[in-house]
Amino acid sequence: MSLYTYSFVSGKQQDYIDVQYYHDESLLKFYVRVLFHVETQGAPGIVHGGAIASVMDEAMGGVAFLNHMPAVTGNLTLNYHRPLPVETTMYMTATIEKTEGKKVYIAGKMFDGDGVLFAESEGIFVKVPHERIGFTNSK
Repeated sequence: MSLYTYSFVSGKQQDYIDVQYYHDESLLKFYVRVLFHVETQGAPGIVHGGAIASVMDEAMGGVAFLNHMPAVTGNLTLNYHRPLPVETTMYMTATIEKTEGKKVYIAGKMFDGDGVLFAESEGIFVKVPHERIGFTNSK
């Protein structure tokens, strides 16, 4: 993910979301550790749903990209299970479920350190040429 230094979510210009990515290519899975700072709140003390959606979207696109399937979001559905307090370390997984032609089906889950589910997502990502997203070393 270091290729995208100006990403809205993980870019060097923002200080409100601390995010770390870990990739397991053998399982087509992406692991994320994220901390939403107080500046991401919607309701007082609660992380804005858009901030959660942004992190989930980037991680889901990231798992496709790192598995040599650069893709853009075609459809993203999120379910929020409970309010997420700011300044709480959260974890996420993004997993490629299947591919069909240009479509990559990806699922995501965001949970706390005890495994309590806060949000989950499903998305259809559409494969694009490497050059379209600024990466020229296709594999």
